[in-house]
Amino acid sequence: MSTASSQGEQPESPRRPERAERVEGQDRHPGIDPTVRMFEKDWMEKLSHVYPWVPHAIYVPVVVWMIWRGADAGLGGWAVAGLFVVGGVVWSAVEWVLHQFVFHEIADDDVEMAVKRKVAQLDPDQPIVSNLDGWREKFFFVAHGVHHHFPADPKRLVMPPSVSVPLAVAFYFLFDALLGATVAPPFFAGFLTGYLFYDSFHYAIHFIRPGGRVEALMYRLGKGHMRHHFSNPDQDYGVSTPIWDLLLGTYDQEEKAQFWPERALWRQPEKWKPDEDLEEALEELEVRSREPTVSR
Repeated sequence: MSTASSQGEQPESPRRPERAERVEGQDRHPGIDPTVRMFEKDWMEKLSHVYPWVPHAIYVPVVVWMIWRGADAGLGGWAVAGLFVVGGVVWSAVEWVLHQFVFHEIADDDVEMAVKRKVAQLDPDQPIVSNLDGWREKFFFVAHGVHHHFPADPKRLVMPPSVSVPLAVAFYFLFDALLGATVAPPFFAGFLTGYLFYDSFHYAIHFIRPGGRVEALMYRLGKGHMRHHFSNPDQDYGVSTPIWDLLLGTYDQEEKAQFWPERALWRQPEKWKPDEDLEEALEELEVRSREPTVSR
């Protein structure tokens, strides 16, 4: 008979992992804790959950209307198309600036580490925002930190309309003031389309696994964002395109990020393997697809 039994003690039951064990290093598992409660008030919590189709339902009609306004104002087809493309390119630059200087630089390393430590110490059902200190900690977590700490949550990936709609209105009036009432609509249509592409591609590289050559191509295009999540958050700010990281020196040249969900979403990979071309990426994808999911 064991010592515990002889003393009348009950054997210890298996212990549920604490959040600190699961959050540290983004070592997460989809079956344990894919999401978190952000706010105390239920209505605020509901607004923080956004399905990925919501931005398209809001902005696709706006894009169509803006293109029609440009054509109705007398702009030719090539002019409308050119302004549309330029607007999309401008979005990619704004995306990079927002990601680096608003979502990350506004919170220095001390703030990010403080948020991470406090999130790790809370119980899963405790609202996080009310337990953070100061506007910088709260802003960082609401704007971007929740996605970095909980990348397995598909409804915390796109920007809530309560934030994106006021921003879209502000950008439209800015473009109207700078470009004029005739030129601004098709330019803004391209800008919004760039945003929708960003949201769609961001969601896809986190959660969609189509297989085959499509997934191999997604792997090549999305590995920079995986590096940003699981290797170095101070590099690879572009999601839609790496062009601004390449031009501005924030592109991580090391091949560190693998795309596979069990290695990229839930844990840091133990081994890093570069892919030299699409065929090698496809071969690697086919091999991985036959392996069982790894979890800890």
